[in-house]
Order: sequence, then C-alpha cells, then structure tokens
Amino acid sequence: MLILYNNPILVVRVVILTLRNLLSKGTYGAQMVDVGVLQIVQNLKGQAWSDEDLLDALNQLEEGLKDNIKKLSSYDKYKQEVLLGNLDWSPMHKDPLFWKENINNFEENGFQILRVLMTILDTSSDARTLAVACYDLSQFIQCHPAGRIIVADLKAKERVMKLLNHETAEVTKNALLCIQRLFLGAKYASFLQA
Repeated sequence: MLILYNNPILVVRVVILTLRNLLSKGTYGAQMVDVGVLQIVQNLKGQAWSDEDLLDALNQLEEGLKDNIKKLSSYDKYKQEVLLGNLDWSPMHKDPLFWKENINNFEENGFQILRVLMTILDTSSDARTLAVACYDLSQFIQCHPAGRIIVADLKAKERVMKLLNHETAEVTKNALLCIQRLFLGAKYASFLQA
C-alpha cells in the first residue's frame, strides 16, 4: 500500500485501467457517463504522461465513454423516457449533437413527444422532471426552425409560466430559460444557454 501512496502515476494507472475494464460490464459505462468520467479522462489526457500503457488506457476509456454517450443519446431512449414521464438529466438532454441530429424526429405523430412534455408539465409533481421538461422544450425551440411557433401553438407558454414561481430553483431556472427562448427566439436567446 505504501508503494501506491508514494507513486501517484501508479495510482492513476490502476484507477484508469480498472475503469477501462469495467466499462463494458453491466451498467458501469452509463454510470461513468452520468458522473462525468469523460471530462476527467480528457483532463488527464492533457497532462504529460510518460507511461505508454496509461496513455493507451486513457484513449480506450475515452473512446468507450464516447460510444456509451452515443448509445445513451439515441432518440428511442429519449422517447421512452418521455413516454414514461419520469425525466432525469441523462446525457441526451444536454447533448447539442443529440438535438441537432434528432430535431426532425419530434415531428412524428403530430409532435407527440412535445404533447407528452406538455402533459408532464401539467401533471408531474417531481421537480427534476419538471425542470428537464422545461429545458427540453427550450432546446426544441432553439433547434427546430419553427420551434417557437410550434411550442406556442401547443399552448406551452401558460404551462411554463406557472412554473416560474415553483419552490425549486432548478425548475424556476429552466422555466425562465424556456420562456425567454419562446419570447425571444433562438437567435436572441442563445446567450442564455445554461
């Protein structure tokens, strides 16, 4: 144990190799994505390491985490999460690439997913679910060419306005972001990105 304590490079190597080996086991890859391991790996890659095995492990771990993000960011998973009505800050919500690649999918079935998000705003009592729903609406407004008009036609303004006085700051913040994008449009509200 004293050898590990006196050699920080060895500690980093052991941790990175362990994470790399766990990446494909069960749900460890998704959990690593959720807690931000990718950012840590990218920061570690920016340091000057002389250990080639460590550099290889960092590269493999980074690629594996990016693959996990792609899997976690699919529109089908997003749709399933929305239809279940229990939203959380999974990677797809904050991933700009997910919104760019999938924005046209929201048009399916007469904007069914947007309508479900509206129902969630009316019926959910979970603060995180409400915050994510508001954020997703604001992302739709920002990414879809007619997002502002579509969301306004679905009568989102009234629903979101009610949440501006919510007791949870996370809900209030995301409701405000949604309202600002609804009123200002994506072009003028881009500086409001959280």
